[in-house]
Amino acid sequence: MNFFRFVLLITLVFNLLACDKGAVTLQNVDGLSLYWHHEVFSENGRQLELEFYETNSYDNEYELMFNYEIVNKNIIISLLDKQYKGKCQQFPTPDGKPCKCIPRGSIYIPESRLKFDNYLVKLKTSNFEVDCNLKITNQKIILDIPKNQNFTSYIKEVYPIPKDLLYGGVVFGGNENIVLAKSFISDLESNGFIYTTVPNYRYRHLTVGDDGRPIDKHWANDNYSFGILCKMELSFKKAFELAKKHFNKSNLNIYLFSSNGENYENKDNNSSGFYK
Repeated sequence: MNFFRFVLLITLVFNLLACDKGAVTLQNVDGLSLYWHHEVFSENGRQLELEFYETNSYDNEYELMFNYEIVNKNIIISLLDKQYKGKCQQFPTPDGKPCKCIPRGSIYIPESRLKFDNYLVKLKTSNFEVDCNLKITNQKIILDIPKNQNFTSYIKEVYPIPKDLLYGGVVFGGNENIVLAKSFISDLESNGFIYTTVPNYRYRHLTVGDDGRPIDKHWANDNYSFGILCKMELSFKKAFELAKKHFNKSNLNIYLFSSNGENYENKDNNSSGFYK
């Protein structure tokens, strides 16, 4: 009789495990902090990047594994695993104590999956959940984290660079090259890349003056940098071709970027440049 009870118990255990196979197992952490920003230059194009850090440090290195899903106006972020990555690397420290590692992990949300709207962000671990408000407008993204003991971020808002902008600069030395630099900029304008302005926000990868215009610089020994900021109604490849033409017949260093995620850099040690 006892044997049959044992078999029945084992059968029940296996059935329970099979039924729970699709359940999500959350990881336990005491607390998390968040660094986040809007990125233009990534493999997936424009996206929101969120990097989480555990509040505790350890002798071993761990990577936090998150998953997210968007259901209507809810963004659900779940901590699913904490993967062991070996012992912490050791470096000299002022107090002579061994180095410790802070576990971290990231998620990347393509901009195409988000709309100008209000979202509820639910951060879930095995021992706490925090609900936050995320507001996305055409100028900035605001994250409102309520006061709590488990989840914080010192970044309250970020400013995505507006789409369809061509920006960068022309860097060169020597007064004799000023005419060549202005010739390149004029060539851009005559080919449909019209100079524009943007609000003086804290953009990632783009800095403008108080008037919203690109910043020109001049420093010792006749070195110059002319800023570029244009509407990009034509393809970025056209700007690339113009930059390459002027580079090949001058001593200009030309840097061009698209707020849609493309870039071009041509310097005296890179005669071919690159386009992607």
